[in-house]
Amino acid sequence: MRVLLINALTAALLMQAQSGAGLQSGVATYTGDPKTIAHEFLDLEKDFGAGREDYAVIDRLINKSIAVVGTRKSYSTDEAVQALRSIDSLIRAEGFTFKNNLLLGKGLELKTIDCDNYAALYIAIAEVLKIPIVPVYAPNHSFIRFCFDDGTYLNWETTQGMPRPDSYYIKSLRIPEESMRSGVYMKILTRREFTAVEYNNIGAYLMSMRKFSDAVPYFSAAIQLYPLFSSAYHNRGTSYYAMKRLGEALADLRKADGMDPSRASTHNTLGDIYFDQKEYDRAVHEYTASIRLDPTNYVPYNSIGLIMKIQKKDDLAKKWFDKSGEIRKIYGK
Repeated sequence: MRVLLINALTAALLMQAQSGAGLQSGVATYTGDPKTIAHEFLDLEKDFGAGREDYAVIDRLINKSIAVVGTRKSYSTDEAVQALRSIDSLIRAEGFTFKNNLLLGKGLELKTIDCDNYAALYIAIAEVLKIPIVPVYAPNHSFIRFCFDDGTYLNWETTQGMPRPDSYYIKSLRIPEESMRSGVYMKILTRREFTAVEYNNIGAYLMSMRKFSDAVPYFSAAIQLYPLFSSAYHNRGTSYYAMKRLGEALADLRKADGMDPSRASTHNTLGDIYFDQKEYDRAVHEYTASIRLDPTNYVPYNSIGLIMKIQKKDDLAKKWFDKSGEIRKIYGK
């Protein structure tokens, strides 16, 4: 289903996203010029293992797409879907499957790529073939949007290889109206903003190895490139909390919550900070919000139990501890 673009800057953003990209008609081989967004992601990942073979994989995908996908001056809906399906088939034929991942280079090596990796590969192909595809960001998720000449668009869920309406993302990802209204989610990303997604992913990769101080500069770079990037604020705040820098953690997490009040983990970490500061009423408020948004996580139940125990409300503490154990047994997280 095609939707009318409501952002008056969309045409300019699309041009910016694809500036300088594209082979001239009749050129049959891609040799690295122009450098695509996927190549730039790998440049940022060189310190984390991205190597020559990873670049070669992208080049190979692009060259196959030149032969299979082709390009045209304008597209009907059917032609757009056909082009997107062709790209999807090429990626899957290379053996790639969807799995949560953080770095494009690691995903290329393991043949498991996440939504951001998928979007980067689609955009890389689109930049060379001059297909009007741009990235869009939702809570912890990237997808792409095919923009038509008449100002309408079609969303494409790369991890499923199919079109999806805006309502699918809004409902399944529980995107708050205020987050869309303020431009945090469901808007086209510029190339600069999509690069911020990569910086955020590198930071998250470092976080996963508990290298919090190394992660912070990457989150800061992401925020500089994409000031409305709630996930980067959340991640930097979480890193600061792990580093015991509570004031900076609190500022970032409040900023993240203001942009996206639906992120359960932000409320949980805010609860942890207030717990550490012995502001127990505020902590319980945040833990309760976290439970409301994600009732399957046992941690905030347990944290409320600890507060009840500190306050010598032993009966209530037992109820919360029991509930925490029950949730952990069912959901295991």
